[in-house]
Amino acid sequence: MLSALASGGAWQAALDGMAEPGVIALVLALTTLLVEDLAIAAGAALATQGAVSWELAFVAVGGGIAAGDLGLYALGMAARRVRWLERRYGGPRREALRERLTRHLPSAVLTARVVPGLRLLTYTAAGFLRIGLPAFTAWVLVAVAAWTGGLFALSSALGHGLSASLGIPPALAVALPVLVLALCVPLVRRLWLARRRRTDPIPTTPPGASVS
Repeated sequence: MLSALASGGAWQAALDGMAEPGVIALVLALTTLLVEDLAIAAGAALATQGAVSWELAFVAVGGGIAAGDLGLYALGMAARRVRWLERRYGGPRREALRERLTRHLPSAVLTARVVPGLRLLTYTAAGFLRIGLPAFTAWVLVAVAAWTGGLFALSSALGHGLSASLGIPPALAVALPVLVLALCVPLVRRLWLARRRRTDPIPTTPPGASVS
């Protein structure tokens, strides 16, 4: 993918196929539903190229990400129709979980935004437990704005230096920090989990067995 982006001809051909800023914004928004990090990197690259403004790229990418997050909430609401989920998490247990998530909603939403693997569980749980939609939406918008804006700022700040030092096109240079982050964060998480498994004590007897 990086080699394709680095090729000026391939990049220009892509731009020629969707020259209208509105079309580019729509494509960026739809791309977030597939791969968020790629959409952010593409938005930064296209803004650097001048194909769209930074503001439009931010709104398109952020709006697409927020729509996807609210889609997970809706998926959780739909899951209430699954009978075995209702039997397992209904009644007093659901109310206790709802109260707990409501109390920690800001930290839960913000953490899920930055930690890989937590968003699906947290946001669908919010829908299933019927956390207040206005509050959930507000915190999703805060999290998306901070995350997207932060990555755009990081790309812009590092991109010019990378372009000058590595001799690569500016559009590729601003996309590199986001792509590297997208690769490194899941890797670091896997290494941390693997290390935790190695350091956790391993039980020498089966659960429930008596030790003489």
